[in-house]
Amino acid sequence: MRIADLLKLAWGNLRRNRTRSLLTLIGVAIGVAALLTLLAYGSGLQQNARQEFNALKLYNTLRVTSQKIPFMNGPSAMAMKMSDSLGTNGGQVPLTDSLVREMEEIEGVLAAYPEVNFPAKLRGNGRELVVNAEAIPMEFQTLDTYTPQSGRFFEGPEEEGILVSPSMAERLGYDDQQAIVGDTLELVTASLNWQKLKNMAAMLASGSRALPMGQRPYPVKVVGLVGQDRQPVSGFTRVLIPHAFAEELNKVTFFSTLDLLFRNAEVQEGYTAVRVQLEDASYHSSARQAVEEMGVFVSSFREQFDRLEQLFLIMDLALGIIGVIALIIATIGIANTVMMNVRERYREIGIMMAVGGDAPDLQRLFVVESATMGALGGVVGLVFGWLVILGMDAGVNAYLASLGVPSITVFTTSWPMALAIFSGAVIVSLLAGFFPARRAARIEPAEALRTV
Repeated sequence: MRIADLLKLAWGNLRRNRTRSLLTLIGVAIGVAALLTLLAYGSGLQQNARQEFNALKLYNTLRVTSQKIPFMNGPSAMAMKMSDSLGTNGGQVPLTDSLVREMEEIEGVLAAYPEVNFPAKLRGNGRELVVNAEAIPMEFQTLDTYTPQSGRFFEGPEEEGILVSPSMAERLGYDDQQAIVGDTLELVTASLNWQKLKNMAAMLASGSRALPMGQRPYPVKVVGLVGQDRQPVSGFTRVLIPHAFAEELNKVTFFSTLDLLFRNAEVQEGYTAVRVQLEDASYHSSARQAVEEMGVFVSSFREQFDRLEQLFLIMDLALGIIGVIALIIATIGIANTVMMNVRERYREIGIMMAVGGDAPDLQRLFVVESATMGALGGVVGLVFGWLVILGMDAGVNAYLASLGVPSITVFTTSWPMALAIFSGAVIVSLLAGFFPARRAARIEPAEALRTV
């Protein structure tokens, strides 16, 4: 029997039981749409993370510390870390200014500078925002990411100025984002009262629950507006300041209790961490080896992103498994539909075999019926899933726009992804219809003709 004849017969049989076929098709469509949406969500997260890493040049960044980073090698490393923090420095190489200058002289290093990140508040135009202040060196003016789209870069490392993103300007109430350039704002830092900190035991004994902290405002001038197209997430809370100016501020640079615990000033000399920015990715291995030979510990943001990629892979697998389960449940409906069709058409099967139809043709007919339902359900599911993705993406971006965050791609789809999902739906449908089709091919003509 020709393929065209099989398709014609299969389509006619499906139309004969329209309600049952329609419900089965809807089940397949929902499974396909769920699988597409889940995979698109995981792909979107991965794309946004990779975009941020590329925009911030983190692939070309090394982080240098005097001791291993906590949690890198499990609980034992954590315990060793705490022991070192509460005892002696164990011969660790301190990150001093002289060592930083040696790092700058390594071939391929654009800049080596102490890591200075601290929480702060930004006040201006009658509003106040919680921000993450990040100190950058003057060498960053050669990087496209830090080139202002409006205004200018810092004139010197001690300039009392900041660079902000367009979303930051919008959140501060500037309808014309470029109007913020040249305005003077207040950068409010958190500061510790060290004298009161020494008397912490007495404070706790007296029942005081407040930390000995205060706030220190600094007037800063917005010198430029940096682009945010490729870094919408980080630009939402980040402000950039000159490195020398940042070191002069009275500030608290820890973000958590553990961070404070591991920064014991009596046992850790020099800087807590140093960042090494490379000119190009080709210098990654040689520069890292040269820095490690100084007796310090080096971690690569590239390696951190590789671990992040592994987490994304695990998440994609988990989301994919959930979607596949939904698709498998839908194909069970296909198997049930085909089985019911076989039982209801015993007499028709007997007549077909009595007039010369052979078992292979009969088996192919029911397999084509199940494949047709899978193909139709796959097409409808892809269209429905695409509409769901568009709607959810528009909803998320509308909410982000209300917060002043530029639009981002939450869901990412591709033709290979859609083709793979469609092919999977058809293949699973074929498998679902295979066993009922074999049962139909084994029916004896005489037995089938006796059924009413």
